[in-house]
Amino acid sequence: MPTTLVLRIKTPPQKPALDLALAKQHLRIDHDEDDALLGMYINAASSWVEKYTGRALITTEYTMAVGDQPIANAWPMTPSPLLVLPLAYSWPPMQPQPMRLLRAPFLTFGGIQVINPDGTQEIISPAEYQLDAASEPANFRLTGSFGLLRGRHLLVTFTAGYGADNSSIPFDIQLALCILVAYFYENRGDMSMDAMPDAAASLLFNYRMVFFGA
Repeated sequence: MPTTLVLRIKTPPQKPALDLALAKQHLRIDHDEDDALLGMYINAASSWVEKYTGRALITTEYTMAVGDQPIANAWPMTPSPLLVLPLAYSWPPMQPQPMRLLRAPFLTFGGIQVINPDGTQEIISPAEYQLDAASEPANFRLTGSFGLLRGRHLLVTFTAGYGADNSSIPFDIQLALCILVAYFYENRGDMSMDAMPDAAASLLFNYRMVFFGA
């Protein structure tokens, strides 16, 4: 995998991931005095769920900065007397590794921009990368003659999310959001953020993306 990955929001979601009315119904609140506070809690709960699961809840446009990419499969781990091929060759062949997009579910791909060490920028042609949109999360692999050399960085643009509003978010994720909003509201800062409440974590278990190895 690349040595550095930084994810930033380019275009934030236009609507909240949880209706205020639903959160108030869950909390059995029948007044409006705490609406602003609950709105803040909804945003905080949504951010926590997105980081915990690796998923965008509402359609969001991201930029992902990719640093120097090491080359996979460069040299075999064999004793030096067995390396009889010229140094110009390697086995297996040197190929760039696929790079995961850091949010799912994938919606659209906006392209890849190269930032050179001198600050100049260029656009990578779609012919020079291969996008795997069927995987979750989606990933791409540089192909052709392009190489991500030392000091060059990529800026990848993509969108992810369940939809433009919360009607497409699975109900168990919405219930987890309600639980987290209630957790914030009832504890008012006197709480631990080391771990998500068990009920919310159980509801999100099947949606969490966990990766092993590179």
